[in-house]
Amino acid sequence: MGFMITADGTPGSTQVSNRVLLKYLLLANGEHVKVYLYLLMAFQNPGLVGSVSVESLADRLDCTERDIVRALKHWERENLIRITWNGELVEGINLLNIEETVGSSPVEMERTFTETGTPHLKVLRSDVDVYPERHIPDQTDIYEESYDTHSNNENTIPERSDYSEDVIDALSKDVEMQKTLSGVEKALGSPLTPQHMQLVMYLMCDLGFPGSLVIYLYELASGRGKLKPKYIETIAINWAKSGINSVEQARQESDEFSGKYAAIKTALGRYDNFTPAEKEIIDGWFEYGFDQDVIIEACNRTVLNTGGGKNLKYISKILKNWSTLGVHSVSDIADADEEYKKKNSEKAKNNTRVARNVSRNAFQNFKQREYSDEDYEALERQMLRRSKSQ
Repeated sequence: MGFMITADGTPGSTQVSNRVLLKYLLLANGEHVKVYLYLLMAFQNPGLVGSVSVESLADRLDCTERDIVRALKHWERENLIRITWNGELVEGINLLNIEETVGSSPVEMERTFTETGTPHLKVLRSDVDVYPERHIPDQTDIYEESYDTHSNNENTIPERSDYSEDVIDALSKDVEMQKTLSGVEKALGSPLTPQHMQLVMYLMCDLGFPGSLVIYLYELASGRGKLKPKYIETIAINWAKSGINSVEQARQESDEFSGKYAAIKTALGRYDNFTPAEKEIIDGWFEYGFDQDVIIEACNRTVLNTGGGKNLKYISKILKNWSTLGVHSVSDIADADEEYKKKNSEKAKNNTRVARNVSRNAFQNFKQREYSDEDYEALERQMLRRSKSQ
């Protein structure tokens, strides 16, 4: 569905106000800048771009429709445009003339439209400039609005907003925000860039993360050597979808997917999560003081010897034996294997020696029968009778 682009001025060449350029466009997200400039061109050059709609903007600017709507809402919050809605559809856009309307108050007026030669584009004509006074939000209002939203549905991921300088200044006066920004800078090892500043605002105000969780997130990313905002945001969104809202929950999640449990899962070919009882067994392995590679080797041997990765007690038995043999690293395992083979060889020799002794003693200890003279005579008579009968 196409919509109208209207403005309180006469169409002319494509121009951008210096005030808009310096105060808004230079600080805005690049995708949002593209949308605003395209709207200016479409308004100032009617008929040049054809039908304008959320769908066409998304197609021509290589964005998603959600990105377009997000950009339009951003510029409306900045009081550079006004959106006319028809339900959930954008029906019209009014570009406000910031040069002539700074400081004026909202004024009710009768809106009339002037045809521009194309049915999809109309220009709003008015005798009164309309530019509402910009409101600098109080940080308390923003926090309360954010937490109210999350209390209704904590697993719903809100769309990311772009925060203006005024909003950032207001939020930065909050004690928790100041502490969080300081912790994040420490994790980054450098001052916050605008991208990270926007991300921190999103994490706390939109996702509702406490400051301690935001700092932990940055520390986790720093430990992995991945400090790009997009990487950090991806982790945060996954946490939000899982209902994680504390450092303890995040730490458990981190151990499960990228810590000691993850490596053991891979070695055992396991895709399911370990149960609390299994985690207790695994935690016991690390109490031996082994390198993780030693535990992984025990897991590999278990899979080969048992045909699966479910027998954690088998792994415990291997590790207990290695601990007894003084194993601490993978290089020690070869010595332990040699010692094991040596013991088995000696045990086999001992078993063979014992078997031979048992066999020899059994023959020698056999109690032979003693025969008397009478026995021999009776045997001789028996043989004589047998020969006569033949």
